Amino acid sequence: MRKRTTTQQLNSAITSNLLYIAKAEVYYKTSRKTETIDVDKFKDSLDFLCESGVFADFVDWHYERNLSAKDEYILDSGAMNPYSENVVTVYLRVDDNADAENIERILKIEEE
Repeated sequence: MRKRTTTQQLNSAITSNLLYIAKAEVYYKTSRKTETIDVDKFKDSLDFLCESGVFADFVDWHYERNLSAKDEYILDSGAMNPYSENVVTVYLRVDDNADAENIERILKIEEE
């Protein structure tokens, strides 16, 4: 089941060394083309977005654990937004020392 998370929570899971970026890509809906994003470039962009203050909350992130690879999470932004031309997908690997409870605690948005 896909769950929501925020830009700050995603960045926190990565900077806490619970997850690391294995691959990032952008899919263009109109042209139906996919491009790989350099991992360091994605991380720099994520850091910059986190520093943007209120604008970081404009990005809707959704995540789920990859059922075919138990040590992987897949996050995307733009897939569920009909007004977005791009879909950014990030494949994250679980660090050897991380446990699923901590990852879920950091990523999960507490619904009010």
